Amino acid sequence: MLGFLNKMKKTGHKGFTLVELMIVVAIIGILAAIAIPQFAAYRLRAFNSSGLSDIRNLATSEAAFFSDWQIFGTSLEAANQAAAEAAAGIGGAGALATGGNGLALLEFIAAQDNAGNGRAVQIGLGNGVSLVATTNAAAAGVVANSSFTAVSKHVRGNTYYGTDSDVSLFYLDAFAGSDGTILAAGDEPASVPGVDDFNGAAGPSGNNWVVK
Repeated sequence: MLGFLNKMKKTGHKGFTLVELMIVVAIIGILAAIAIPQFAAYRLRAFNSSGLSDIRNLATSEAAFFSDWQIFGTSLEAANQAAAEAAAGIGGAGALATGGNGLALLEFIAAQDNAGNGRAVQIGLGNGVSLVATTNAAAAGVVANSSFTAVSKHVRGNTYYGTDSDVSLFYLDAFAGSDGTILAAGDEPASVPGVDDFNGAAGPSGNNWVVK
């Protein structure tokens, strides 16, 4: 044993000093303190981007829906196309639709056309993204389903996104601390034909919606 220790001394093998180890630990701590918040912010931006992408896709689907049947659709979830068409309404509030909800339900926009037939188009939502689309009800001189408003949000994001058929704008409402909060039906403004329903309206945070 003594011979081995003497050999180690002669070959100059040494361990790390306590100071060296403390410096390494401090460097790792600094890197972690910088990287972890940056990674969390990156993930938050990714979740918000998913919500924005889906509201843009909805606007495209609604435009195609209107092109085919001269009406807009409300959001709903159904097992298949036939079920969605059977559930199509005549204007009013849409139901909450959530992507990847694990309930074997698909997301649609649907409405009854001017002949009373149910029409539906499937929409795609990312996992964790919720969306609600609402159309106007019939009124004196106003046809039902002639305009819509919609809002989307990723459950782990902190920003709500909205759009209105009467303008070519997208709106947002950044709500600090809302990551982990799911969108709720009613977070969207009521749809009034010919009116920008987001302009000057308060969002879920209590602040007014702002143009994206």
